Parts: sequence; structure tokens; C-alpha cells
Amino acid sequence: MEEQVLKEQKASPAFLDKALALLGAARPRQWTKNLIIFGPVIFSAKLADLSAVNATLLCIVAFCMCSSAIYLFNDVLDREQDRIHPRKSKRAIASGKVSVPLALTTSLLLVVGGFVLALAIRPSVALCVLLYTTIMITYGFYLKHVVLIDVMTVASGFVIRAVAGGLAALAPASGWFLLCTSFGSLFLALEKRRHELSTLSESATQHRAVLDHYSIGLIDRVQGIVVPGLLTCYIFYSFLSLHGQWMMLTVPFVFYGIVRYQILSIQEVLTGSPEEVLIRDRPTQVTILLWLLTSIGVLYRIIPEGAQHFIAWLDSISIMH
Repeated sequence: MEEQVLKEQKASPAFLDKALALLGAARPRQWTKNLIIFGPVIFSAKLADLSAVNATLLCIVAFCMCSSAIYLFNDVLDREQDRIHPRKSKRAIASGKVSVPLALTTSLLLVVGGFVLALAIRPSVALCVLLYTTIMITYGFYLKHVVLIDVMTVASGFVIRAVAGGLAALAPASGWFLLCTSFGSLFLALEKRRHELSTLSESATQHRAVLDHYSIGLIDRVQGIVVPGLLTCYIFYSFLSLHGQWMMLTVPFVFYGIVRYQILSIQEVLTGSPEEVLIRDRPTQVTILLWLLTSIGVLYRIIPEGAQHFIAWLDSISIMH
């Protein structure tokens, strides 16, 4: 009897450790990337529409499940290369804390669950989930080995998320918004490649074979196209907004956010993981918060009407009195 109790006590921590390792392998920090799904409901000024918000939240959960499934699947494929990386070698699958069969089974269950949830929201959302999953699996097998196509594939995942968010909330994203998403995600993917080259140096190609075709000089040249494209698209998106030129107030925040990210890149800190920048870099956090508050203030007429009332009050003051 005592031996059975001791076995149960030993099994319980082991099970908990494995569950925590599996949760870590699912990378919950990466779920922040799925917040782009909330973009359409925010910029269509439908935050007061509970049905649209609920559908968007469910869509985010569905993509969190599928993206975690893809991370597990890719970690299984990359486990040998990850063991070379100073940080990725500590991942649950590469280190052996989570077995390959357990990772693949969990991945399959998450994909099925995410697809069923998306189907419950709207069939068109389920189609986006299916497309995203298919592209990311293809990326894991082949596309990640093709120079430039690899980062473009990663960027396409963000665009699909944005489209799915619009479909879920019945608030289709504008072409300019999708272009901003495309350039923005391409910028982040290129910065990740740059970080890998600078931190791994000679062992970079052992970790990721496609890095043999990249160089910091090439990435900087491509960034010279992507960054102006991102800023130009956002400026046009703001200027042509249905809410008038007030959205131009948000442009400085976008500019600062991009430059701040590049500063971190030159300093060779954090930019290998965009979610780490979001979680740990205070200037980035403040910039995003101010951008979001300003955008909401414009979209919901708080800033325009407040400015009009302030000017009217100011003009009503007469020094003659």
C-alpha cells in the first residue's frame, strides 16, 4: 500500500513536469501574434458590437490552437537542428522532455479542435484556418528552405489571420490594412533572420540551411524596400480612412515603433522573438499603447469631437470680457 502511494507521489510531479513542458512547447507567448485578428473589429469601429467581438475572440482561440499545433509539428521536424542552437536546444522536444509521439498527437488534436471551432464561427473562417494550417505545414517541409519565399510564407500567415478576423466580425479588412499587415510581418520575419545570422555566426547554416543564402547586407537591402513600403501603405491607409485625416495622428507611433525595433536589431537584443520585444521592451509597449488609444480615440470620434469642443471653448474666450 505504501509503495503504491509512493509511486503515485512520484508519478504526479513527473506528469506535471511533462504537462508544463508540453505547454511550453505550444508557445503561449506566441499567441500575441494572433492579436492581429482583432484589427478588423477595431478599425471598423465595431467594439460595441458584442456578436462581432465574441466571434473575433473565438477566432483568436481557434488560431491559437492551430498555431500551437504548428509549433509542435515544426519542433518535431527541427529537433536535430534545434539541438545546435544555444537557446532552442532547451526546447521541450529537442531536449527530450516531450516525446515525438506525444507532440504529434497533441498537434493533431489542436488542429482538429481549432478547425471545428472555426467552423462553428463561420465556414469562411474555417477555410482560413485550413489554408493557414496547410501553408504552415508546407513551410515546415519545404518552403522554409527557399530563400525569401520562407519569410514571405511567414508573412502570409499574418495576412490570413487578418482576413479571418474580418470574416469572423463581418468587417472585411481593407486592402491598405492587408498591405500594412503584409509589409509589417515581412519586416519582422526579416529581422528574425538577421538576428539568427548575427547571433549564430558560423553555425547559422547548421541551425537553418536557408541562412546560407542570406547575409546581413542582403537583409538590409530588402529592408530598404520593405520599411518604406510599410510606412507608405500605413500613411495611405490613414489618409484615406473613412474617419478622415485624424488617423494621420497615429503615423508617428508607427514610425517610432519601426525605428525602435531596428535599434534593438542593431544592438542584437530581443529581435529574434517579436513577442519578447512586446513583453519586455518598455518603449515598444508604451508606443503600442499610445497608438492603440489614439486609434480608438479617432475611430470613435473622441479625439475629433474633443478637439472641436476645445477649439469652440477657446474661441469663446474673449479678452474684452
